[in-house]
Amino acid sequence: MQAISTMTPSQSPSHEGEMKNQKVLIIGDKGMLGQALARELRSGNKLFLWDRGEIDLANVIDYRLSIIDLQPDLIINSAAYTNVDKAEREKDLADKINGYAVGELAKICRELDIGLVHFSTEYVFDGEKKEGYSETDRSNPVSAYGASKYLGERELQKNTDKFYLIRLSRLFGRDTQAGKKSFVNLMLELAKSKREIEVVDEELSCPTYAPDLAKLTRYIIDEKLPYGIYHGANSGACTWFGFAKEIFKIAAINVKLIPVAASRFPRLAKRPQYGVLLNTKLPPQRAWQKALKEFLKQ
Repeated sequence: MQAISTMTPSQSPSHEGEMKNQKVLIIGDKGMLGQALARELRSGNKLFLWDRGEIDLANVIDYRLSIIDLQPDLIINSAAYTNVDKAEREKDLADKINGYAVGELAKICRELDIGLVHFSTEYVFDGEKKEGYSETDRSNPVSAYGASKYLGERELQKNTDKFYLIRLSRLFGRDTQAGKKSFVNLMLELAKSKREIEVVDEELSCPTYAPDLAKLTRYIIDEKLPYGIYHGANSGACTWFGFAKEIFKIAAINVKLIPVAASRFPRLAKRPQYGVLLNTKLPPQRAWQKALKEFLKQ
């Protein structure tokens, strides 16, 4: 297990309540969001970064003593089973990692009397509500993946009161250390070999920039906001086609985009048609287009 001690003062102005010198355990640190969280939280804290080499979320109960021995002040779980279509065939595994493991982590946090930050998705909704979903709307997943994430939400709330449940959608940022690409980088790769690209012009949702979500997470923790459910996606929504169109516009890449129906690419799992996450409890995140521009200009 990797530990990073970073006790240097933050370069940004501090404020009362800002997290300082906390022992923070981040689970899933090699993922897209985990990497961003580690960069955002390292200032002033002692981070312990665990991934598959240190913890198997399918058997998290086996690591209960390791976590208790560590005595963290806060646990952030950014790990998840994320293969939406494969989950239709591996429902039990998805439920273990996205569902029951979250409940076990919540039990540990309750025993240690510490907070747990956990991330969920717009896939917990059925996608029938065109105007979007607030933090308190009823969940009704339409896929095995969505059901596993909803199971995690229920397990979290059942086993601890000290939780921040933050929902996101269409995460993009640096590739994972395992080489998993976001939609943005996938489009850029395709443009290197194709002059025409077909993209689904359905499934409205809100792109979420990993560093922006990491900053929002720190804001929630620093400000000691009330425990509960928050939506952390960037402002605005688009289809996959609209997302791709903006990618190539900002990157100044000349490629022909062809909008197609979702039926053009048959997939095992059903997707929410309208998965817009409405943020009603926090200052609005910046527009996803601005975040995308920053990412592409790096």
